[in-house]
Amino acid sequence: MSDTLEITVRKTQYNPDTKIWQGKKREVAFNAGDSIASVVLKKLLEDPEYVGQICYQSGNELTNFEIAKRTVQIAQHFEKLQCQQTDVIGLCAGNTDYIAPLVFGALAAGLSISTLDPSFDKAGIKHVYSLTKPRMMFCDGDLYERVREALDECDLGATKIYTMSNHVDGVPSIMEFFENESVNPCDYRVQPLKDGVHQTAFIVCTSGTTGLPKGVCISHASFLSMTMIENGFKDRNFLCFSTLYWLSGLFTLIQGTIGSARRIISSKAFNADDFFDIVERYKVNITMGPPSQIALAVSSDRIGSVDLSSLTACMIGGSAVLYSLTEKFRKYATNAWCLIGYASSETSGISATPSLPSNTVGELMDNVEVKIIDDDGNALGPQESGEICVRTPLPWAGYFGNPTATKEKYDLEGWIYTGDVGYFNEEGELFLVDRKCDIRKYNNFHFSPTDIEKVISELPQVADVCVVGIPHSVHGFLPAAFVIKRYNSEIKESEIYQHVVERMQDFEHLRGGVYFVDDFPRTASGKALRRKVTELCEKLWNEKNGIN
Repeated sequence: MSDTLEITVRKTQYNPDTKIWQGKKREVAFNAGDSIASVVLKKLLEDPEYVGQICYQSGNELTNFEIAKRTVQIAQHFEKLQCQQTDVIGLCAGNTDYIAPLVFGALAAGLSISTLDPSFDKAGIKHVYSLTKPRMMFCDGDLYERVREALDECDLGATKIYTMSNHVDGVPSIMEFFENESVNPCDYRVQPLKDGVHQTAFIVCTSGTTGLPKGVCISHASFLSMTMIENGFKDRNFLCFSTLYWLSGLFTLIQGTIGSARRIISSKAFNADDFFDIVERYKVNITMGPPSQIALAVSSDRIGSVDLSSLTACMIGGSAVLYSLTEKFRKYATNAWCLIGYASSETSGISATPSLPSNTVGELMDNVEVKIIDDDGNALGPQESGEICVRTPLPWAGYFGNPTATKEKYDLEGWIYTGDVGYFNEEGELFLVDRKCDIRKYNNFHFSPTDIEKVISELPQVADVCVVGIPHSVHGFLPAAFVIKRYNSEIKESEIYQHVVERMQDFEHLRGGVYFVDDFPRTASGKALRRKVTELCEKLWNEKNGIN
């Protein structure tokens, strides 16, 4: 068995006539109408005694058979409650013991799961669930009051809430779903999906970095199409802190189970101390998460004293991943490959690569097509930057209950407009420039915050950085940087400013200032909230310059 996660070598093809780039074509391993639950149950029962899940906080271990049995108990209880296929349930909970059986059981019953992260406040919960209108709701006990109030305020008072952990007296809990002890999962058959290839498995949120989140529908078919069947996960200890709010959490749960990994889960959000303790205790081989987690690990005072030798693959994505950051981490995790993935909620996986000095996001995933277009919709060739548009063989179900936003994002030819700006080089490697909405102008010259972040991250004393544009009445926007230092770093603002001066053009200089912080405002998936960082930078800039 290989000591590292197996990587399929892809070769992106380019058609100069259509100016369309295409990943390798391959047969999908699963039937288009398969339920995720049927694939998962089959895999669990192939090795029933294998410990498939360990919870760090509780110490509880679940074998594949126990997960399968609880999955069937939950599916049958949903049927007893007369839930119908395509009914929506809500899930706002951490990664606790019964999350996996709940998800697999709901999918086996043909339900759609609308997911949120526990960090959402009442307003965010109201916004999402007023759209998806779940028939019933599952949350942790310490979130019960917040969720109950949010549902009541959006006219969902009849939605019954079950707690997943920290159960509350007088409130129903997930334990009610396990009443039928005589269940034998080997005898259970998942019913065919009512809507086949179009049936929604998950409704996940867009990141909300620029506006209120929208609910993205992900079908069983599209999720299974990006599931890898190579043996890179088999018998590996797989750690991901992400909840099922985001693709990384869903991917870890489903890919980890189908790939026969041992999933190590944490009921708490990422912090460097827990990360180090879990890796050491369970000899974690594979991790998955946003680059912010790597940055926080690198900036921790424990980084030099922790044994990270078990790590062989760190799968990183969700926002820009800089080679300079991965190299700082690999000085301590010397056996690990850092694998960069580019994806979106609407498209799932787009490209992947080992982290490289060029900062490419790699070649296209199998069965993915991409075109780069200018502002007039014209397709562009190699080395020409424009909006990245993605097409996959399967139809996209769109934004839940929002046909107008779906039409703006998804055209009649099946192209999804990502809002990302990028280009291909002559070798078929894809490069990201920035979000279309994040590019700003200083004195009528465009600057990319991500490009400036890459240069600042070259400095070994910098753990993470977020660059924004501060609005200015004369110049348009002033580039400004929020910087997280590495542990024990004594770097000064002037050194960072001068480094940018020496490496970048005049309109990219940090005229809005450099500000040292312990962390950034972030989404639950780890992305820096540029609009919040912009507000903070603008406030600090005004204070510095005596502007009321």
